[in-house]
This record gives sequence, C-alpha cells and structure tokens, in this order.
Amino acid sequence: MSASATGASPYDAPSFEAFWPSYVRMHTRPETQALHAVATLSAITLVAAGVVTMRPSLVVLAPVVDYAVAQTSHRVFEKNRTTPWRHHAWHARAELRMLWLVLRGRMRAEVARHGAVDA
Repeated sequence: MSASATGASPYDAPSFEAFWPSYVRMHTRPETQALHAVATLSAITLVAAGVVTMRPSLVVLAPVVDYAVAQTSHRVFEKNRTTPWRHHAWHARAELRMLWLVLRGRMRAEVARHGAVDA
C-alpha cells in the first residue's frame, strides 16, 4: 500500500483496526470493491473445490486468482497498488470484511465514514 499523507506506511499501524481506514481509502471505487468481492469469492470457491475434490492445485491457485483480479482492479480503477504480502493476516481479514460490507451494500457508507472519496 502506498504511504499515507503523513509519509507513514499503513503497515506501521499498531493494530488491524488502525490499519482498516487506510485499507478503505485504497478501495474507494465501487468497481474495485466489486472486483475484490469476485476475487475473494473465487478464492474461497477454489479452496473449497480443492479440498472437496482433493486437488491441491486448486488450493494453490486460489491466492493467485485473488491477487491477479484484485491488483488489476487497483491498476485500472484506483490507479494505486497495494502490497498484501507486507501483512498477510491483515489483508485477508480486510478482504473478508470488505466482502461482507459489499454483499450487504454497506461499503459506500464505510468509505464515507473514513473520509475517503470514491472517484
């Protein structure tokens, strides 16, 4: 994720809850949010299918698909980049939280709550 206006990295946040507003500000566009939902649901589906069919290759493919779709949305719609490998657990948790908000139609309100502007 890019540095904030203060120059500090969002990864310097002391907790997930302190990190979350920066994550939201990197995901302001509805298109990005929708593609992240597709990416997350695809990854969950691939993991489940891999477990059920005992095909580990599907499980391995899950994060690749998730990353490719999500990062494409950042480059095309947000004009930014994230670095999920900097804190895997926070990114996974943030993706699941955003998915839940998108599916419930509440992500726009979350963007507004954190002072972000969806372009």
